[in-house]
Amino acid sequence: MNVVFAVKQYVSKMIEDSGPGMKVLLMDKETTGIVSMVYTQSEILQKEVYLFERIDSQNREIMKHLRAICFLRPMKENVDYLIQEN
Repeated sequence: MNVVFAVKQYVSKMIEDSGPGMKVLLMDKETTGIVSMVYTQSEILQKEVYLFERIDSQNREIMKHLRAICFLRPMKENVDYLIQEN
């Protein structure tokens, strides 16, 4: 199995399922590295993902007008960050 291809397909499916329009991709420390290894910035921009943010970033601006796609590991700290997003 080609791991790069599998991850690319997984991320593409998340993006496609979110529908049309501008999106932000929220990631954690590990998933940020994963996405950066399989996608170039121009490739992911073509899929209408215009902003890439770490969910644990302290000085991140909240943009409620954008759809968020969360690619996170299922950890308590990530769930806590998601709760703070509301």
